[in-house]
Amino acid sequence: MSWLRNWLNRAKQSADEPQTGSQSGETQSGEPPQGGHIRDAERRSLRRLLKREGDLLYDLQRAEESLEAENQWTERIEQLNRAIEQALADREAIEPAPHPEPRPQLENIPITVTDLQEAEPATITLNIGAASIVYTEEIDWAERGHQVTIPELRRVSGDVDQLMPKLESEELSQELREHLRHSLAIYANQVLEHTAAGSDPPAIALADMTRPCPRCGGWLDQKNRCPHCAGFDWKRQQIDQDLHRIRKERDDVIQDLERQRDRLPVIQRQLAETRSDIEKLREKGVEPAT
Repeated sequence: MSWLRNWLNRAKQSADEPQTGSQSGETQSGEPPQGGHIRDAERRSLRRLLKREGDLLYDLQRAEESLEAENQWTERIEQLNRAIEQALADREAIEPAPHPEPRPQLENIPITVTDLQEAEPATITLNIGAASIVYTEEIDWAERGHQVTIPELRRVSGDVDQLMPKLESEELSQELREHLRHSLAIYANQVLEHTAAGSDPPAIALADMTRPCPRCGGWLDQKNRCPHCAGFDWKRQQIDQDLHRIRKERDDVIQDLERQRDRLPVIQRQLAETRSDIEKLREKGVEPAT
């Protein structure tokens, strides 16, 4: 049993020896050991809290600024209000003014269709007095022969020069010439549409091409549209789109201003809680992780 006595003697000797700090569960400095993973988690937590504190300080600055009589929001709102006033003034200013002099009207000469071929490409001939104007479809074909776009009529012979009255103003004469070309092309398309639908095209005369616009006194086309007024209508639509965009931006700025003011007590409470958590970790000697 000598092995048993030897084991008991070693155990007794070990019990009589003084224990070191690491063996007694204490560090050499007398402080209890800290788990490495716990300390790392506290450092990361402190780093997040410090970042949150910085973010809240920025939010607090903005919220406090929103309570001032003049701030970045009120300045932007004032800019947008001025832009809205200017846009409304511009919209009122583009109302087409009546032409100072009555526009020339053409004679009541009937417009007749003397030739109409519906086969592709369709061809149509309009006779107005001594003038004969021929239109044909201009078709865009794909590589395999399939039609890829809707065909449009193109004037291939004749013109409106024989129908033009003598005018002193060359500018007015050119405007009337372009108007007649445009209106006759529209009528030729209407004839084709009615023929394809199995109905008779409307009877029309040259005088119908120069019907006066009730708004400005200009000429209406075959769809009762005045190109002069249409240009002003398009400009008003553009201004209306800008007005919608500016008003929406102003509403967004107002909502943001109100939101900043409402958030002030919430930010103050969150900042106090964050600083309290930071102080607790500081008291434990925790430093932020690098």
